[in-house]
Parts: sequence; C-alpha cells; structure tokens
Amino acid sequence: MPKIEYVEDSWETEQLLESLSPPVRNWFKDKFPDFTEPQKLAIPRILNGEHLLLCSPTGSGKTLTAFLTIIDDLVRKSLDGSLGNSIQCVYISPIKALANDIQKNLIGPLTEIRERYLPSRAKEIKVGLRTGDTSRRDRERMLRKPPHILITTPETLGLALASKRFRPLLNELQWMIIDEMHSLVPTKRGTHLALSLALMDSVIDSQVQRIGISATMEPLDAVAEFLVASDSRESDAEPQHVAIAKVSGSRRLDLDIILPTPRFSSLPVKEILEHNVDRIKEIVEAHTTTLVFVNTRQMTETVVQKLKILGTEGVEGHHGSMDKAIRLDVEQRLKNGLLRSVVSSSSLEMGIDIGSVDCVIQVGSPGSIATGLQRIGRAGHQVDGLPRARLLPTSPQDLLEMVSLQNGILRGSMDLLKFPQNSLDVLAQFLIGLTIIREWDIDEAYELVTAAWPYRELPYDDFIEVLDLLEEERRVWVDWEENRFGKRGYAQMIYYTNIGTIAPSNNFLVFTSDGTLVGQLSGGFVASLRNGDVFLLGGSTYRVSTIRGTRVNVTSATGYRPTIPSWAGEANSRTNELSYEVLDVLERTSTMVRMGRDVRPLLTDVYGLNRPVANALANYLDEHCATTFQVPSRDRIIVEQVAGPLPTYIVTTCRGRAFNLALGYLFAGIAVRDNIIVNEISFDENGFMIKLSHEVEISKIPELFKDGSSREVLQRYMLDSQLFAKRFREVSSRSMLNPRRIGAEEVSPKQFQNRAEQLLRAHRQMEDSVIIREAMSEILTSDLEMNELSDFISRMDSENVRIVHRKVKMPSPLGMTLFMSSFEDLLSLRTRAYLIKDIDPEILRRLLGARSLATDLDRERLGQYYQDKVAVPNSAMGLLRLMDMGGGLEKTLTHPLYSEKLKSLEFDQLRAWVYELAERGLITKVRNTGHSQIDDKWFSERMAGVHGTLGCLAASGADKMDDLRSLYTGGLTFDIGMDFTAGQAGTWKKTSLSDPIDCLRLKLLDMLGSEGPRTLDKLADRLPFPRAQVESVLQELEMRNLVSIGFFTQTDDGEYILRVDEYRITGGQVEVVDYRTLQTLILHKSFKQYKEPAEAIRNLILVQRRDEMLHRVKDYRFRDWKDIKHDPDVINGRLLHNRVGYTMEDQLPLVLGLRGDPWIGHLEEELLEKIPKDGMSRIELFADYPKGKEHVHIQRSLKSALANLERQLLIAKKYIELPNRKRSLAVFHRIHERVKPMKFDEAVKNLIERIGPVRLHTLRFFVSRPVEELAETLRDLEKSDRIVRIVALQPDPTDYYSSHEDAENLLSPMAEDRTMRILSQSDPFCSRFIQEVRLMLKQGWYHPVFKGVDPVGRILMFVVNDYLEIKDINIPHSYLDEFKETFNELLENYRDRLVDVSVIHAFNGVPVHDCDENVQQILAGLGFESMGDGERYIRGGIVDPQPRKKINRILFHHHSMHQKTRYENETIALEHLDELRDDFALRGRCEMFRVNLKSMAAAHQLHQGTNLRGHLVWARMSHFQRLLTIRNVPAPEEDEDILQFFREHHDPTIFMERHAMRRGEFRKLISPLVRSGHLVQDYRGGFKAVEPIQGPDLWEVKRDYLRDLVQHYPVITLKQVERLAGSPFSAEEISDVMRDFEEDGTLIKGFLVDDMHDVCWGRHALLDGADEISRTRDLVIPPSDPLIHYFGSLLRERFGYGSAYLVFHREEPVAAFKANTREGVIHITDFVGDSNLEKEALRVMKEFAWEHDMPLRGKFYERLRNR
Repeated sequence: MPKIEYVEDSWETEQLLESLSPPVRNWFKDKFPDFTEPQKLAIPRILNGEHLLLCSPTGSGKTLTAFLTIIDDLVRKSLDGSLGNSIQCVYISPIKALANDIQKNLIGPLTEIRERYLPSRAKEIKVGLRTGDTSRRDRERMLRKPPHILITTPETLGLALASKRFRPLLNELQWMIIDEMHSLVPTKRGTHLALSLALMDSVIDSQVQRIGISATMEPLDAVAEFLVASDSRESDAEPQHVAIAKVSGSRRLDLDIILPTPRFSSLPVKEILEHNVDRIKEIVEAHTTTLVFVNTRQMTETVVQKLKILGTEGVEGHHGSMDKAIRLDVEQRLKNGLLRSVVSSSSLEMGIDIGSVDCVIQVGSPGSIATGLQRIGRAGHQVDGLPRARLLPTSPQDLLEMVSLQNGILRGSMDLLKFPQNSLDVLAQFLIGLTIIREWDIDEAYELVTAAWPYRELPYDDFIEVLDLLEEERRVWVDWEENRFGKRGYAQMIYYTNIGTIAPSNNFLVFTSDGTLVGQLSGGFVASLRNGDVFLLGGSTYRVSTIRGTRVNVTSATGYRPTIPSWAGEANSRTNELSYEVLDVLERTSTMVRMGRDVRPLLTDVYGLNRPVANALANYLDEHCATTFQVPSRDRIIVEQVAGPLPTYIVTTCRGRAFNLALGYLFAGIAVRDNIIVNEISFDENGFMIKLSHEVEISKIPELFKDGSSREVLQRYMLDSQLFAKRFREVSSRSMLNPRRIGAEEVSPKQFQNRAEQLLRAHRQMEDSVIIREAMSEILTSDLEMNELSDFISRMDSENVRIVHRKVKMPSPLGMTLFMSSFEDLLSLRTRAYLIKDIDPEILRRLLGARSLATDLDRERLGQYYQDKVAVPNSAMGLLRLMDMGGGLEKTLTHPLYSEKLKSLEFDQLRAWVYELAERGLITKVRNTGHSQIDDKWFSERMAGVHGTLGCLAASGADKMDDLRSLYTGGLTFDIGMDFTAGQAGTWKKTSLSDPIDCLRLKLLDMLGSEGPRTLDKLADRLPFPRAQVESVLQELEMRNLVSIGFFTQTDDGEYILRVDEYRITGGQVEVVDYRTLQTLILHKSFKQYKEPAEAIRNLILVQRRDEMLHRVKDYRFRDWKDIKHDPDVINGRLLHNRVGYTMEDQLPLVLGLRGDPWIGHLEEELLEKIPKDGMSRIELFADYPKGKEHVHIQRSLKSALANLERQLLIAKKYIELPNRKRSLAVFHRIHERVKPMKFDEAVKNLIERIGPVRLHTLRFFVSRPVEELAETLRDLEKSDRIVRIVALQPDPTDYYSSHEDAENLLSPMAEDRTMRILSQSDPFCSRFIQEVRLMLKQGWYHPVFKGVDPVGRILMFVVNDYLEIKDINIPHSYLDEFKETFNELLENYRDRLVDVSVIHAFNGVPVHDCDENVQQILAGLGFESMGDGERYIRGGIVDPQPRKKINRILFHHHSMHQKTRYENETIALEHLDELRDDFALRGRCEMFRVNLKSMAAAHQLHQGTNLRGHLVWARMSHFQRLLTIRNVPAPEEDEDILQFFREHHDPTIFMERHAMRRGEFRKLISPLVRSGHLVQDYRGGFKAVEPIQGPDLWEVKRDYLRDLVQHYPVITLKQVERLAGSPFSAEEISDVMRDFEEDGTLIKGFLVDDMHDVCWGRHALLDGADEISRTRDLVIPPSDPLIHYFGSLLRERFGYGSAYLVFHREEPVAAFKANTREGVIHITDFVGDSNLEKEALRVMKEFAWEHDMPLRGKFYERLRNR
C-alpha cells in the first residue's frame, strides 16, 4: 500500500513565483493577485514530482493548481526546443461538458502566454480534446499531430489504449490528471478507469505523475490509494508515496431557505411548484446571473417552460439529454452574460466554468450533502467569491430535509464515499478490450487486473470464472492448456461500440388484458414493481398482472391506492450522512415538543432559520407530536399498522430510500416465505408502505439476522423482482454479453430485452452464475443499504435500540406522507366522483382541505340563481324555452320543473299555448315507445327524439342493463305526431332511435341545468335506467368538463352540477362559451368536405398520413395518395414545429412565417447555392464532393448540413415517380430567399382562422418560435381586434383564440355532426383533443372511433407482415350497424395499401368465437370467417399452415436442387435455366459437372448482361430481350449512336479505334447501357445491342414473367416476389397480378406456413404433391443463387447477413458463412450458426467444398475445426 502524507507546509508567494519560468510568472502576476491556499500547498509537491491528491472546495482554483506546473514545464521545453510531438499530459474528465470547458480554459491561457510573453521561436503548445463526440477526421489529425495536453473521458481513454496506432503517442507521458474524483471513484466508471490506468502503466514506459482533483470528500486515504495503486513503481519493499493536500471545506456561505407561499403547509405539492416558479422568477430578476438546480430532467423542462410563459427573459435549460451543441451554446451564453438564468438537473454541478454566477437556487433537497455543496459552490465560483444560495422546499417533508441539509453544510458534515469492489461485469468488459491489444497469458492478465485498486483483493477463481463465461459466450477464445486467451469474432467491434459502464434506461410498454396499449413506464419505475402493485398512469389506476420482457400487463383498478412513483426519476437515494442530519433535527426538536417547550426559538436561534420557515416546520412537528411522541431516530424505527380490511404497515425510518428498500424487501421476503400475499409496496426517502393479505410478526426481522438467513430470504425475494431483472440486464450489457450496439446499428429495445431474458433464463439454471452473482452484489451494495440495516439490528440486543410497533386508525404526519400520496395522486384523475363516494371522510378532509369547502353554497343563493335562469313563462315561446329544458308535459304537471314554474298559471292559458306551439310544429307528442312516462306526453321538437329513444330503450330492457351501449337497437322505432289541430295529431311518423348515450347525456344535462345540484341517487330515481348506467354517463360528463362534483348543499354524498352553473354561481366574472359547442365548431371546420385534395390540404395546412384525407375529400381512396404525393404543387418537409408532412406550395409563406430566423453555416450556404430553380436530387447535390472511406467525415458533415437545411425548412422536397424504380425520387427545392415568409403576426392570425378556436398550448405545436414571443404576439393581435379571446371551461376557465367569425358562430345554436369516423391519433382533429380521448378510451396507441365529437370506441390494429392484425374492437352494441359501414370502408381502403387480409382476435374484449349473435352478424357482413383455430377470424384469405420443412422440400425439389430432380449434367441444366450468375448456381443443380459456365457460353450462345435485380448473369439473347421489354425504358438519345454501332458490329476494338478511346473510357461509356439492359456482352467478348420484343402488350409480358417466376415456389410472400422480380415491378403491380392469379385459381392466399406469420401466396398443385418427395439432401445455397433472395429475410434476421452462403441441414437453415473465392479456394471470413449443430454445419460446408473442388481455408475455418 502507498505511503500517505497530508501536506501541511506551504510556500510563500515569492518562492512560488521564483519556481516558475519568466513567461508563466509574468502571465500569472498580470492575471491573478496571489496564489490561493490550495495552490500554495499543492504546487511545491507537483514540482517535486510527487503523486498528489488535491481536495478543496468549489471555486478555490483546483484546476489551475494542477495545470500551472505542467504549463510551466511545457513552456520551458518550448523555449529550449526540447518539446517533442507526443502527449505529455492526459486530463481525465467525468463529463464531456467539463472536458470541453477545460479545453477552452487551457487554450486561452496558453494563447495569452504565447502571444504576450513568449518569443516567436517558441514552439506552440497544443491542446487536444478526444471524447465520444470527436469526429473521425479530428481523431486522424490527432494521430498525425498529437497534442501535448490531451483532454478526454474515462471511456475514450479505454478506447485509445486499445488502439495500436494511439498507444505509442503515450510513451513520453509525464502527467495524468483526474478531475472530479468524488463523482468517479464511487461508481463503476471509476472502476473502469482504474483498470485503464493499470493497463496504461503496463503498456507505456515512462514514469507518470498522478494528480487527482476533487471537491471535499471522505475517506481521502482510500481515494489516494485508488489514484496510485497501479503505478509500476509501487512495491511492498518500496511503497509509493502520495501527498494529500486538503483544504478545509469551511467557507463563508450565504444560505437561506425560502417558503414558496405563506400557505405552504396546507397546499398540495402540485400547487407548491407553481409558487416555487414565482419565487424563482423574483430571485432571477433580482440577480445578474442565477443557476437553478432541480433534481430531474423532466423538472428542468417544466420549470424552464413555466418561467418563459411568465415572461422571464434570458432563461434556458441544460441537461444530459439535450444535444451537445445546444448545451455548449447555453454554457457559452451564460458565461458571456447573455443569459440571466439556466435551469439544470445535474449537468452543471461539476466544475464547468460558466463564468460569474451571483446566486444558486436549489428546488427540492438534492439528497446529498456533497451534491448540495457542489451546487451551492457554483455561485461565487471565482476565487474568494461568496456563494449565495436559496433553497426552495417542495413539501413539508422536503422542508425538514432542507433544514437538515443546511445544518449539515454549516457544521461541516461530509458524505462518505462507497467504492465498488471486484465488479465482475466491468472486469469482463476490460478483458475483451485486452484481447484487442494482443494475446495474453492468463496469469499476466490477472496480475494486471489486481494492480487496479478496486480489484486488489480479487479472488483468482472469480477471474477464471469470468474468462470461462466470456469463452462460453464467444467473446474471447481461451486455450487452457497454453494458459492464454485472445480476441474472437466480432469482439473488437462490440468493444469499440459498447465501451462504458453507464447503463441504458429502457422503457416498458403497458397493456391491458384486451391488448390495449395504455402508455409507457420507465425501466427505473418498473424495477420497483411486483405483481399486484397498483400504479397511476395518465390519470388512471392499474394493477400489475404480470411483467414479461418489456411488457407490463395490467388490469384496471379504479378506486385503489396506487404505488407512489416517487422514486421513478434520476434522483439518487438520500445519503446516510444527510439522513443522520434529518434524524438529529427530529430528535432535538421532538424532545423539546415532548417537554412542552416551543421549538421555534431553537429553529431560529440555533438552526438559523427565518421566522416563516421556522413556523412552517414547527407546525409540521407539532402536528406529528399531537398524534404521537414517537419519532424515528438513530436508535428507533416506527412501524404503524393502519386499521383496515387488509393489514397495512407504514414503516418510518427517515434513513433514505436505500435503507427502506432493504428493510421493505426483507419485510416482503418474510411475508412471501410465510405464504402471505404482498398486495402493494411503495417507498420514499422516509419509509415504506406495505399492504399484505395477513399480518406478519415484526419480531421475525431481528431473528433473521441472528440466524444468518437474512440475505438468503432477501435474495430469494429479489430474484423474482424487476429490480433484479433490471440490474441483470445492465450487468449483462456492461459485460458485453448483450451489447446495445453492433457496429453502427443500435439494437432495438425489444431485441435487447429478448436477449436479456434468454440470458437470464439460461443463467438461472446454472449452479453459480457470474452474472447473477454480480447483479445481486450490485443490488445489495448500491440499491439496498444492507450494512446499515445489519448494524441497526445488531445493536438491538446490546443498546437501547428498538422497532416500535403500534396500531393506528390514521398514520402520524411523518408516516402520512406515503399513505396520503397515493390519494393525492388520485386527484390527478379528471373525475373525483368515486373519490367522494369511496374514501374515508377523514382522509377526504385531509386531501381536499380548504378545497372541500370552496364550493359550499347556501340554498337561498342557489334558488335565486335557478329562478333567474328558468323564468315563469309569460308567452307560448316562454313555455317552449321551459319545455326545451324539461321532460314530458301533461295535465297533472308531475314533472318537478313544471309543477314549480307552471302552478301559478291558468289551465286554459296553458292549453292555448300548447295548441299554438303544436300547430306551429314546435312541440309534438310521442307514442308507441312502450313506456307510460313517455307515451302521449308533449315534448319540444328538440327533446321529442331524446325522450322517444329513452322510452323505447327502457321498455326493451335497458333498465336491467349496466351499459346501454351493450343493447343492440337495430329495428326499434317509436311514433312522433305531426300536423296537429286542436291538440290532435293528423299523422304519426315512424322514427328510428337516436344514439342512446347521447339521449341520456342530453337528458341529464337538461335536468341539472334546470333543477340545480343533484346527487346520483336523486337523478337515478327519476330515470328508468340502472343507477350504474346513470353514474357512468355522469362520470363521462365530468371528464368532458360539462359537469362538476362536490358538496354544494351540505349533503352527505357528492352532488353533480353543470360546470358553467358552478362557475357562475361561485363568482366567475368572465363570459364563457359552452365547451361542447366549441368542439363542434372545430369538428365542422376540420371535416369540411372538398372535391379536390389540394383544397383539403390548404384547409389543414399540414397533412401527414394518407388516412387524414379519408373524411375530407369526396370519393377519396388510399391509392389516390400516390397521385397527391407526386403532385408538382405538393411540398414535403419539416413544416410545422419540426413535423414532417405535406402542404401546397402556396402555403409556404404561412408556414415560414410561423418559424424563427434560420441559422445557416458555411456548408449549408454552399449547398443552398447549388440548388437550381428546378431542384436537384441528393445524389446530384453531393456529386462534387469526395467519397470513400477516407472522406467519411466530409459525407457526414454534408448529411448534417442537409438535415439542418431540412429541419429549418430552408429546403423542401417534391417527389417524382420514375420508371423501373420502386421508390419515388426526392428532388430538393430551395425555399430560403425564394419564398417570402408572412409576417409573424399575420401568419399567427391566418393560422387561428384555419384551426381556431385554439389554445396557446396547442399553438405551440404549430409555431417554431419561443413561447414568450407567441404569447406577446397574441396579446398584440387581441389588442388590435384582429382576433378574439374567448373563454371555455375545461374544467377551469381556459383562453381560446379565435377569429371574429368563429366567435360569433359560438354564440348561436349549432347542429351537431353525428357522423361516425375512424381516425388515427395523429389526425388533425383527434390530436387537438388527444388527452380527452385517452382519458375516455384509456391510454395506448389505437384508432379512436368518433361519433361526432365524442370518442365512443377504439380499434387496436396495426399492419404486420402484409396483413391487418386487429387485436380488439371496442364499440358499443348500439352503434354496430353504423360501425359496420364505416369499418368496411376503411378495410376496403386498406386494400389500396396492398393489405387485403385482416385477422381479428376479439370484439369488446370477448374472443370473436364467443361473441353474441349480433356481433357475429356484423363480422359476417364484413366478410370475416373462422380461421379454424378457435381464436381468430380472417377476412380475405385462408388458413392452411404447412410445416416449414415440407415447404423447403418442395422448393428444392422444383428448383432442381433436390437429389431426385437435379439435372444429369451442366448441358441439360442450361437448357432449362433462364439465367445464371456463376458456376456455384449451376453446380448445385447438376449431378455431374465437367465444364464451367464460361466455357459453355459459346456452345449455348450465352450472353452476359444485367438482370432485373441488377446482377450480371449469363442468358440467351431472347431472355435479355424479354427483360428489356419489361424495363420499358428507352435508351438516352445521346447513346443512340453507340447502340446503332453495336447493332451492326460487335467488336469493341473497332469502336475504340474509331473514337480514339482507351479501354477504361470505353468501359465507363458503355457501363450505363449494360446496367440498363440495352447492351450485353457475347461469349467472344464482343457487345450486342438488345432490342425489345415488338407486338405484345407490356402488361401481358410482365404478367407472364411473374407467372413464370412464381410457378415453382410452393409458398411466397409479397416481399419475396418483390426481391425476386426486381425494380421494374412495383408492389402495386405485383399485388394486382397475384390477385388475378388468385381469381383464376393459380394461387391461394393466407397463412400457409406454420412458423411464419406473414401472409403468403401458395400453389395448391405443388403443396398437394409433397408427400411423395423424399427428404432433401444437406446443401449450401451460395449468394449467387437466385434462391438466396427467397431466403433474404431469414438470412438477415437469423444470421445478421445481407448476403452469405446459407447452410441447410435436414431441410432447416442451421448456419451461414461469408467467404472469398479466389484461386480455387473458399476462404472463410465469418461464420454464424446454431452452436448445437456446428459440427453438422461444418460437415455440410466440407461436402459443398468437395462438390465444387475448392478446399476450405482461413483462420476462421481452422478455429471452427478445432472447437
């Protein structure tokens, strides 16, 4: 171990200055007044060549301390000419931003010294930056001209050491600086760095001085050992010496905690955030530069947005997920004083130089004393600056933690670092990296690894186990006999693209039982979920059923408390040291409260809190002590068992989440061991809540530690947890067994998860898995605080340490946090109806607090309001207005509204008005509904249909149904009277039922609007429908913002009231419009029907998908989209707020007007200048720039510049359809400076006229300018009366911006459009109300079904493998007939997308085979029939799955590769084959093979030309004529002379002589004609012009070609036909031909292969004759064989190759290999195959080589043989 010395002696200023060279000395004296204390301590030791660890507070000049001596030494060498071209110093930074910053801060001083203090002869000192963002060009330049000071990150250092070109640059290395060690050492990044340092010491010869830099931390001795452990000079006899220069962390601080609002203690957390933002704004405006720290990236975005909307100028965000260029720009603008404030999560807490910061704001506790100090130190970062920080709490519990944090900082407490030890996953990664350098002796590698400090005690057996694992997973090869290991296969590529230890975060998809996708959860959140947990997502609660892979299966759990997602973010667990501070504050304050003393003087005088903060904390503590005197302490844990139907335990420890996880999971482990079900478990920093099926004995916890079984119980429980699965994924990824990238391609999350699951299954079956052991070790040391828990339990016998267990009705305030948070989350639900019914009144009182009284109304005020709203009629029209709000009118006035309003009127007067209104057709009678309360009563014309429908439904059994939607209403009618005279109807009109739910909705709205607040029971008693149905509609109305629920007249149950009435009664001042009317107006505007697509696009401004045109253009079909896309007036680009879509060219001024000023770089300007008026393709645009591997950086820059031009809409695309090309050609057109943008205010006004009324929030998705500029423009437009601001209740008053015309339309009654439409969620109308849609229909990605503005159903469907997979259709029975027509139209349109097979699984959550008769009729009418599997129905295809082996056998048999059908020899084979690429393709089809293809060309008059797939093939001239006819592309006019020459002559020599042309020029001239099929080369080497076949119809030629192509394939998919047919055939053409073959019986279509889910075409004639065919021989299909295109997808998906040799064993593909074939040898270059069948695959390969008389060779082959 090294000898450690703490530096105490320091040099004086003059002595230090004297030690510096004159240039550096003069620069320093001009720049700084004096040396800081750290510099006086540390620089002498650095000058002496000693290893040094410098530990001092932020802002004390640490970085300059480390670099000053190095700069001085380099300047001396520069002056005397001894400065070489090699790296002298390496600076390691944990983050890229810090590395960028140090580079700038080094270049600046060096430039100043060179320009002002050095003579011109001095050599320049270069500084270089190399990180993951460094371009290839810069890396190459660095290799040629290495910098003297290299700035890099740990991962990049690892890559550099693995590079044989880079390592020599380090041979003269003198210094290694590691910055921010406090953030590196305690992580696996630090472990990886330690291994890299050990490797560096072993591969370079120079003696390297180590300098570590860190903010204040402990334990310093361990960090110092980490720094120098691997130094080659270290030995037991002569231990290395390391000096520690520690400068006290005590520094004057200006700290204060600010309450966001005086009502802090009574407000919910979400409202506190709004007040915190107000306080942030005030502080920002009071200072020049302010840094705001929050704890998550999401909160960063939220705070920035809210500050901007409040009008705060000069504020930006900064976090790790932002683009590097944006981060750098923000840092530079902040440093230059161009920003007032930056909001950051953690990315700016490191030592990045951001200039002078006046104040730091910390929102919420950072969870660590060290993090708090680091962030606070960013203010006054300059030397001797006074850090000023303001702390803003987010809750009363957070306030307690912040007070503890402040106290800990002021009294000098420090977090203790923890170090990962013997991390086996990092070791595995490192060993793979070692093999890239060279082969290693196993013992030598072990010695190297144990030289790294984290591995100093690594057991040799663990090292060997890791090597063994890597060999099994084929990452390295190991020769155990020779005791060596080395590189294998793709290991180098995997290492280069996956190096590092930072684990990726994967999202999980959440599905309900009916397959509906309801959203996503972060991997971090799912890690803490177990089966049975309830969580909140998108305002709805769900219970976890199962978690499989990336899928969380859930069921709805309305009314249950959800698990609190408080841990689901980036914030780490609270440190032990801060938790101790919390416990100390609690102990001291609670002692005073128990003694009956006021705690406020202690808080103000001792803890230094201001009075508001002291009062808030004191109130919180008083409330707790009023419930119980027990508080958690270092010696006490509180367990509160809450009374309820299920045992619920609230365990309060105040020791941080890691401790709570350990105790909580142990608690759960005990329960599971005793067969007790764990229903819920949730955690926060202060404790955890667990709900069980039965009680557990708390006393069992200490017993587990006594008998040593605690870890076993915990591990058994954890093995089934998602936390373990997550850690296993991370460890396997870090070990490079499951890489996230393979080369340039990133592995999809699904593939990554699947591979992780396979590994987990395999390793769980092993007796002792290295990966499982490491994953569990990481959990027990990083996630769970097992050591602290063990220590607490061990003290229970010997000291006054105990777990206090008490039974309570309600938890104490400290424990209430967890208990109440679950209910608090429920308030985010848009409906609170069941909250008011189901929750305990005491909890509800705590939840709603003052809000529960906010809408209390006295009866007099209510009565007066409704009296004024519904007046007593004084005319016939007044009676009509009353009847519009009421039900049926009859003589006895039984309706409560009529009995109240009409009782004072004379009967004769009333009868006269009724007769008058009836004769005018304004009121009518209804009969034959079968319901006595409806028949023969008078109704207004508006309400007659409503009541007639409701009457029929009630009489048809609706009163016994829970959901009206499940009642099929087809065939039900009632009668409405017409032509009245003296109250008698002249005729009766038979009327069909209206929408049942609409009618009930209208009825409820009218009842509430005329009668005032009513409870559910009162409403249900008045209606002939079940209570559940009425409640369901009321809750829907509440979610739609039409009604509210509360306690308005002091009833026991909640009452419903119209939202607009509640608003007006409670003092709302603004005139509001009806929200439903507003939606109806938007619907009318959005779905206005147009004759031409162009008109619809102009109305919408932007169109993104083909289905968006379906309901907006008359007679539109999906196949019309192709014509729209190719319309010369249609532009494609990133139009509105970076959304890609199509618009008309004349709309560009509007679109551009909504954008900000563009940024154009030099390369962007160059590209713009190249684009002519008619546009140019990408190939043409890049044509003049160099290509090739050596110019990759140029191509990358070009692509980046082009993307930047597209992103800013400086260019846009038009599409042109070209013959013989599957894809359209994109032609770029210049927009910049050729299209004049509208003025911003005009563009916004125009936009509002098109899409309004619209909210500011929605406008932000159309406008690419800052939200504050948009808000200001809207205010100006409103002031100038160019737009109108209207207010709708949603549920609170919400501003909408509208044109004058639309505002006027909203004031008059508007007929509703009740058309049914099936939309996508991105549809312009649906996306406007997407939150409401997802609230009504649940989260997920489905197709919503709208009835007018109402989302009434959803279809979960997607196109997969050329068919439409319909997982479920959710549609009320009452809409079945209308849905059938709408859905059939959509399915017919899908045929235009070549999707004419549909498969359906369920209808309304019921498997289709089990659906009732009504649904069966609808499905039959849509053309669905059973697939025969008892699960699915199919439309447009058959189901006859055949075994894959059988298909392959038939295929090989009919393609002459089967042993029974191979041709006798090559001559016969040539007679039957149309085209061949080479001998390989021919030899596989022949029993005997004597003469090669080229030799037979003359005898068979073969020519060589290009086939339709672009390959050179041998074929007869007639075949090439057929191909040219199919291509149907005439030769260019300028090439006609060439073709004419080769029609008459065939010798190319004559042509070259005639035109004085060299052979290379000739080849270049004719190559395009050969590729296009107009020229072929004959067997003599001459060329012939090809003439197309004259006469036959082109379509017939194509059709016959396709028929010939598919006739020998037993089963084939559309994609396979496309690949085999080549580019002249479009998918639409192929599909049309194949349909014709279906109709004439040539082909059948459906699911024809048992292990394939693609829709296929098949030939009955071939499939039926398979039984007589014997099994096919084992064979290899070479890449030149046409069958390789048939197996293209399989080759790519199973083996990862685009083209390769495919090995078949027993008619199954078992392997694939790449090979070079030169000089009669097959040289194997790569191999992928089934490891269990590797021997068989090798045998087949040998037979293939023998058959072709070409031996197998190569290192890869030798390695395969020796396995």
